Amino acid sequence: MPRYGASLRQSCPRSGREQGQDGTAGAPGLLWMGLVLALALALALSDSRVLWAPAEAHPLSPQGHPARLHRIVPRLRDVFGWGNLTCPVCKGLFTAINLGLKKEPNVARVGSVAIKLCNLLKIAPPAVCQSIVHLFEDDMVEVWRRSVLSPSEACGLLLGSTCGHWDIFSPWNISLPTVPKPPPKPPSPPAPGAPVSRILFLTDLHWDHDYLEGMDPDCADPLCCRRGSGLPPASRPGAGYWGEYSKCDLPLRTLESLLSGLGPAGPFDMVYWTGDIPAHDVWHQTRQDQLRALTTVTALVRKFLGPVPVYPAVGNHESTPVNSFPPPFIEGNHSSRWLYEAMAKAWEPWLPAEALRTLRIGGFYALSPYPGLRLISLNMNFCSRENFWLLINSTDPAGQLQWLVGELQAAEDRGDKVHIIGHIPPGHCLKSWSWNYYRIVARYENTLAAQFFGHTHVDEFEVFYDEETLSRPLAVAFLAPSATTYIGLNPVSPTSLQATVCTT
Repeated sequence: MPRYGASLRQSCPRSGREQGQDGTAGAPGLLWMGLVLALALALALSDSRVLWAPAEAHPLSPQGHPARLHRIVPRLRDVFGWGNLTCPVCKGLFTAINLGLKKEPNVARVGSVAIKLCNLLKIAPPAVCQSIVHLFEDDMVEVWRRSVLSPSEACGLLLGSTCGHWDIFSPWNISLPTVPKPPPKPPSPPAPGAPVSRILFLTDLHWDHDYLEGMDPDCADPLCCRRGSGLPPASRPGAGYWGEYSKCDLPLRTLESLLSGLGPAGPFDMVYWTGDIPAHDVWHQTRQDQLRALTTVTALVRKFLGPVPVYPAVGNHESTPVNSFPPPFIEGNHSSRWLYEAMAKAWEPWLPAEALRTLRIGGFYALSPYPGLRLISLNMNFCSRENFWLLINSTDPAGQLQWLVGELQAAEDRGDKVHIIGHIPPGHCLKSWSWNYYRIVARYENTLAAQFFGHTHVDEFEVFYDEETLSRPLAVAFLAPSATTYIGLNPVSPTSLQATVCTT
């Protein structure tokens, strides 16, 4: 859950990284020693509240994570006998590891160990362990190879800055224009008779194409009410026709019913749709599955909402593996081009050419629904704690925040108001990203009229406060509840999906 009252501070808290050592040889041993190092690093990072905690009103001390690594690395030196490792040997070692991890048999070997660990720790049923490891292994190994296990990063951590630079998740800052910030202008109620726009806010639909009435809603898998969930015990009922209050997503007929019921609730001037279209069956999704969800549900929205313009944002479940959104510099089969191109094709009737251009590059865009209002759709996966591709470089992925600054400055110059939509709320993001986003919100508080996010599946809001006193509210983000019941939630009724927003 996000923390209410997430505030801006006057300095950017550090995320930390630092120094240590490694060594020895032997062909198969190089790979496994690299894996031991990766595991040690993963354990250290996963316990770091400095790296993963949401931005808070009082950020943690910048000493936390470097101090932790200073304690851990000497122990690794002692355990593995790395005390005499030299910089050239270290870099040669990790170069060999990286070359080894490019070979499919070694990736499969990594996956085999991961499956055994998953089963040993009972993280999921065996079939789920096997499927999800096979789905993730190529991308995960590629990310670890290019980030944590790269010669510069690893040897910078193990031997210090004279041998390389360990800067994963290091603090960073975007540049704000030198144009002075206008004096804060509190919002005033619109004059009687001022134009009012009615906006429908949809999020987290999560269509499960394998939903099957009568199946077990409390199965062992991460998602139930499905063909593979099995029948429930005789003592309790199976999945309902419309859905189930359990760890289940929705059948298509429920989404059809929800969308068809919106007609009487309208008319709407436009729709904000903040992502998460596919189901939570993340252990065996294919790109074809994700594209089927995208095109099917987009067609359904268009069918029932007719000519009303719809402005979507990219959710974290749209890709496969889930949360996998490489920055644009990642090319080839690992890139997200397959997804962005499909989105541009599906959403072309709603978006102008310039919006489609940036959507194809990084999954974000800006447009003007009507004079005086600028809408900005952000790809919040570039701030996500679960997007493992950000291990390679988390500094303003795709240049999205710097682009946002340019859009907001242009809107300020024109006297326009701005709405921001996105999937993951900023309070759930990596710390440096959140910190920079909060700075931007504070600078453009007069221009930014509202923000709309989803992802949490519940009805919430986040409040932004000024930097100086931490007491003056200057912006709010509205978090809409989900359409899906996952997990154990009441699906949102059409009336609660309405938003009446004035722009003056």
